[in-house]
Amino acid sequence: MMGKLQKKLVENLISRNPTEKREIGNRIVRALGGDPTPQATGLPRRRGTGDGGIDGRIPILIRQRVITEKLKRKSDGSQFPVSIAKSEFESVEAQAGFNIKIERDCFKRDAINAFVENLRREGMFAGVIVTASGLCPDAESELQRHNNNDMDLCHILLEDLLSGNISCKEIEFVVGDLVEQLRVSLREYITSEI
Repeated sequence: MMGKLQKKLVENLISRNPTEKREIGNRIVRALGGDPTPQATGLPRRRGTGDGGIDGRIPILIRQRVITEKLKRKSDGSQFPVSIAKSEFESVEAQAGFNIKIERDCFKRDAINAFVENLRREGMFAGVIVTASGLCPDAESELQRHNNNDMDLCHILLEDLLSGNISCKEIEFVVGDLVEQLRVSLREYITSEI
């Protein structure tokens, strides 16, 4: 029953005009504890929102490898590092780029690659993509390829986000009760239209 409600809500959001969609995207970024102000270092203003650009930044926790080492001295006096314990991971706060697409079309491979290049330019290695219609098959493969290399990318369907069913393997959101944050933001948006 809940899945039908989210699907109908997403269909309603898709039918909105571009200004309303941008406001909805901004509210989602804020609900995730982020800043929806697009920031592009050294580039002109974006021509539109369909280019795979960064629609905002959100705080996340990532796992960072911590390796404990000590220095060993060679007979010639030089030193070299030697691991003295197995590597461990600790959670560290970082910024992730955010991209939202509230459209009927799926998110394409070119948009994923543009998003990744924008993340790299901004010195970020993590990104969250929220779509109403999912990723195209070639975009799914491209997302996996980037995740197997030097990026941590997460794709979330808007319907799953609205239901609170969020799963990102390498990314943990800093915001507290995300479902409640989204509920409040959505309620404010709907009541502001009445």
